[in-house]
Amino acid sequence: MHYEESSQARKWQLSSQYELNSLRERANRRARDVLSGESSSTRGGDPETENNRHGSSDPDGGDVTPPLPNNPQNPDGSIPCQVHGFASSRGERPKLLPPTTSDDATETSLETLSTPSLNPHYGPQLSSPARGSHPLLTPSEESLLLTFYCSKIPLLIGPHAALPRCRRDAKVAASASLLFRRFYLSNSVMMHDPKTMLVAAAFLASKVEDAMLDVRYLEMGTKEMNAHVPVNEILEAEVKLLKGVDFDLLMFHPYKMVLSYTEDLRTYLKSERGRGLVKYAGNAGGSNGGGGEEDGGVAVVAGEDLRPMHDGARRIVDDVIVSDIPLMYGPGEVGLAALMVANEESCAATSGDGGDGSNTGAPMAPEIDMIGYIRSRFLDSNESEVKVDVEMMNAVIARVTKLCQFLRELKEGKHGCGNHHVDMERLKGVHKKLKKCRAWGPIPAEKDGKKKKKKRKAEEATNADDEGAD
Repeated sequence: MHYEESSQARKWQLSSQYELNSLRERANRRARDVLSGESSSTRGGDPETENNRHGSSDPDGGDVTPPLPNNPQNPDGSIPCQVHGFASSRGERPKLLPPTTSDDATETSLETLSTPSLNPHYGPQLSSPARGSHPLLTPSEESLLLTFYCSKIPLLIGPHAALPRCRRDAKVAASASLLFRRFYLSNSVMMHDPKTMLVAAAFLASKVEDAMLDVRYLEMGTKEMNAHVPVNEILEAEVKLLKGVDFDLLMFHPYKMVLSYTEDLRTYLKSERGRGLVKYAGNAGGSNGGGGEEDGGVAVVAGEDLRPMHDGARRIVDDVIVSDIPLMYGPGEVGLAALMVANEESCAATSGDGGDGSNTGAPMAPEIDMIGYIRSRFLDSNESEVKVDVEMMNAVIARVTKLCQFLRELKEGKHGCGNHHVDMERLKGVHKKLKKCRAWGPIPAEKDGKKKKKKRKAEEATNADDEGAD
């Protein structure tokens, strides 16, 4: 199946950051309505409040939150955490932002989506009195938690897993991250434990990618990461995860695209047309840096010359898979953009000091005109006899060029990448806030009361022992 025909392209690939924020805002509103509507009668098993029973609506007129079922309370006293599928809760795609002449205006509009305090009609701001009337998480705070938890998936499963038994191919970690991100497009961290869903995503991804491992190894992996999740919770969360992603398990990742583009470059750059796309900094040949071959005085790229670019692109993809970018761009676009950025970085690393790599001791990397490669490679219709739309090709180049800038910004912690520059102080504050307003844990007041009761009993037992000793 071609990617363009898959559900990942037709259903899951979002059109913009605006649409991504809108979906997360919708899930956040739904969770707010549930948590703010809980009352004493709700905790006794009665139906939800009238507001939740009939659903809530957007002040602009659109239906945001569907009616909630009249579910009884859970055995542990927590309210039911209904799983919402992506297709059923998504509705129509949100309209794109109107074009603006100022980039600052666009950024402000995007930020407003995640700032409910600026919108008095956004929805409930506090949890119900039965849960202590604690502040509820905003979409931006939920996004921060998702960024943190998603960055831990490669440490649980993948080539760099903390537990050796959980080490699998990189595509398993990529599938787990994508499943995790997809689930929270229609669900909230206030309703479903992200730590448990993270492990369930890793377990399901191992099945999808035919790299099965025992679920007990994942439990051991969570202990290794000091975040224990028992087996029974992993299996229960796996069922919820499947429902949340609409049982759609078809996924494509950029790793294969990086390899495919590299192999095509290795062959094409040796052709007569491809040689004009390559140059070496400081010297046309490979004698001054150990890179390239000579053919009539013209530099010819060897296979090993592309290794730095290939390895650098894979490292970039390692950051991409834990970010929001796979939700908005296809694997082909990501793979090509990663190679473009990696080529820039490898050229800068080998020729930054002396222009020939002599000071760094690294082989001189070829500088490849990737935009010229796209045009010359795919505008040649003699092989496939397919006429290429020039305007469409220019649009693709513009989109990939924009994506390159996003990939450069991943190292700054932007676009949901939790591998770099995470604000730990803010994260701790959000996590404490989550503990007080979440639906999947015990009510804080009840938890504190149990602790005080245990402490009082321990003190009484100690006093009794002291009196007996006297």
